[in-house]
Amino acid sequence: MRRMFAAAAIAAIGLAPFGVARAAPADPAAARVEALCNGVVEAVKDTPSGGLQARAHRIQPVVEQNFEISMMAEFAIGPQWAKIPPAQRTQLTAALTRHTAARYAQEFDSYTGQKCLVDPAVQTRGPDKLVKSQIVDPHDRSSVNYRLRQYGGVWKVIDVYYEGVSQLATERADFAGVLASGGAPALVARLNELTAKMR
Repeated sequence: MRRMFAAAAIAAIGLAPFGVARAAPADPAAARVEALCNGVVEAVKDTPSGGLQARAHRIQPVVEQNFEISMMAEFAIGPQWAKIPPAQRTQLTAALTRHTAARYAQEFDSYTGQKCLVDPAVQTRGPDKLVKSQIVDPHDRSSVNYRLRQYGGVWKVIDVYYEGVSQLATERADFAGVLASGGAPALVARLNELTAKMR
């Protein structure tokens, strides 16, 4: 957990620090981030001795509910997405979903009383909203920021900022070489390989 959320990503999007005492978020984007964060924490809490694979299994529905993974895959892949057959797009989305769940399971390696704090002061930037959150436990306070966009009337996460760096930007750079050498099947295989190594 500390590796994923250790950065002061606040500086990347210009958000001021917020206090511990907060009411439930009124903004639907903030409520979405709160649902994601609390869902991950509860999944970890409910699997105290199951290992990473068990945590990932419990976290995956939380990822599916709160992220718009298909759009994240499209944004990360870029213009080549339009050339990928629908069946391979589905495979890529599924592989990225599993990979995302496994990453959370790897970073949240145990439950130590973590609590989620979500700043209700949401920033709107064009079609997107930026939401700041913190994970607080008895020994640490870590920050992560989310970018959300509305799909079908529902706000979903489409990017996460760690240490001020966009997850989408990182994935775009990581995916480019694999796509160039082997296309979508190679990227699916690579994502599955990385997920298997974590598990």
